[in-house]
Amino acid sequence: MDGTLLSSNVVETYLWLRLADLPPGRKAAEAARVAGRVPGILAADRRDRTGMLRAVYKEYAGATRAELDAIVDRHLTSYVLERLAPDAVRRVRQHRAAGHLTVLITGALRPLTRPLDPLFDHVEAADLAVDDRGRCTGHLTSSPLVGEARAAFVRDFARRNGVDTAASFAYADSHSDLPLLEAVGHAVAVRPDVALLRHARRKHWNIVDWASSGTSRRVLDPATRW
Repeated sequence: MDGTLLSSNVVETYLWLRLADLPPGRKAAEAARVAGRVPGILAADRRDRTGMLRAVYKEYAGATRAELDAIVDRHLTSYVLERLAPDAVRRVRQHRAAGHLTVLITGALRPLTRPLDPLFDHVEAADLAVDDRGRCTGHLTSSPLVGEARAAFVRDFARRNGVDTAASFAYADSHSDLPLLEAVGHAVAVRPDVALLRHARRKHWNIVDWASSGTSRRVLDPATRW
C-alpha cells in the first residue's frame, strides 16, 4: 500500500491517526516527539523491516480497534484517498474487469485499509492484538508480512484459491519486496527504490511511475467511477 498505491509510510500514517483526535495544544508536542524518533526508525528499517514495524506499532498501545476504525472513518479517509495514485486505481480496476482476483498485501494496520476495501477482493494487513479489556497491547497478532513472508503468503493463497502464480501480477516499490515479485510471472516495479530499479532492469520487468494525486484536492473514491 504505502509507496505503491499511495504516498505515505507507517510513521506518517501513525501521525494521521494519533493527531486526528488530539486537542490542538497537544498536537505540536506529539509531532515533535515522533519526529525525534524518525532517525532511529529509519535505521531500524535498514536493519530489519519487521523490527521497525513492531517498534512503530507499539505506539498504538491503549487504543481500541473501534476507536481506530472511527478515527479513520471520521478524519482520515480523505487523507488516504487524496494520496492515491490515479493510475494505480485504474490498474486495479482493469484487473477486476478482466476477472482477476485482486489482493492487497500490506504492513499497514487494517483500519487504514478501510478506504481501499472496495478495490480488493482480499486485504491482508497488520492486526493489533488486544487484551481482555479490548485495548490494543502494542503488539501484532502475527508477524507482519515482509520480505520472504509475502512470497510465502502469495504461494499459499494461490494454492488455496486455485490461482496460477505464473499468470499473476505483483506490484511493489521496494527492494525488500523482491521475493514477492519473484513469486509471480508478471512483476511490476512501481516508482522503485534504487536497488529494485537495478534488479527490475536486469530482469526486464515492467517499470511504472504511479504518481499520487499530489496537491490536487480531488478525492478519488475507489467505490465509484471517475
